[in-house]
Amino acid sequence: MRWPLAVLAWLATAALATAASIGAVNTVRAGLFGPSDQALRESEVEADVSPVPAASPTPPASASPAPGSVTPTAATRALATGGGSLVASCADGQATLVSWIPGAGFEADHVVRGPAPAASLRFKARSGGGQYRAQVTCVSGEPTLTVGGDDD
Repeated sequence: MRWPLAVLAWLATAALATAASIGAVNTVRAGLFGPSDQALRESEVEADVSPVPAASPTPPASASPAPGSVTPTAATRALATGGGSLVASCADGQATLVSWIPGAGFEADHVVRGPAPAASLRFKARSGGGQYRAQVTCVSGEPTLTVGGDDD
């Protein structure tokens, strides 16, 4: 009579430990990856990077922004190529690459972040051929993307 009770107790303990482990993993996963780990649509990215009206008065003209930051007056846009996506901004006629995400199977190199008259990078396929040279310039204060081949 002792063996069946011992086996039953062991099975109950194993089931409880498994359930607790699954619950812990799901909790950590939700905390690490947020409420959803699905890719954003282009419209959602545009909404996230669109300029928001300032709620407070603008800083005095003597205040200078931190290096690499985007000023509130900068125009910022999400742009896409066949090799990946990037976010660029324009301020005072200078283009800046704010961030970029290579597409699956691609990596970014030859990055000229800016601010500069033209900011650029190359999305290069990790295996095989294929590359996209992305150049951002400011046209009428808006980031404008030109995609072409690479001359390197």
